[in-house]
Amino acid sequence: MLFALMALAGAVALQDAGVESFEPQGFTASFTVEIDAPPATVFDAATGDVSPWWDHSFALEPAELVIEPRFGGRFYERLREGSDDGALHATVIYVDAPSALRLHGPLGLSGRSVDLVTSWTLRPQDDGTRFQVDLAMQGQIDAELAAVVLATWQHFIGGRLKPWIEAGCHREPQSPCAAWDAP
Repeated sequence: MLFALMALAGAVALQDAGVESFEPQGFTASFTVEIDAPPATVFDAATGDVSPWWDHSFALEPAELVIEPRFGGRFYERLREGSDDGALHATVIYVDAPSALRLHGPLGLSGRSVDLVTSWTLRPQDDGTRFQVDLAMQGQIDAELAAVVLATWQHFIGGRLKPWIEAGCHREPQSPCAAWDAP
């Protein structure tokens, strides 16, 4: 009886504190992009300093945007040069360069109760690479947000990384690149 009264009092206190429950959901999604470059080139371009092709960040112009291609590595954003302010977007939980990388973290969904695992699989194909992205997400996410996550990854890999590599911009990443200029 005492525990029931404590639970009831706790529930009332949570309501008074503005606590809202949510129904956790889970989704998976995957897609592939063919990139006209060998897997090692694609892997190297997709990791390390990704700021030339990654166009979503917390800062308007982040000082650093890096995917460290080693297990335990970080995908992080440093907001300002010389500052410790920033965001840990994900942690590298698996790497088998140049054929696979797996990230675990909320990416741009920081601030939500979301568990997101993003897996990259790069396979040689003809004269290029078949880049597969598999997403597994669960938590405070609905079908609409899951579709946004999928579309965002399609944008990064198919709309940004692919043209950046195929235009040869990865060879001089600090130089201007016309890969995304409108025709």
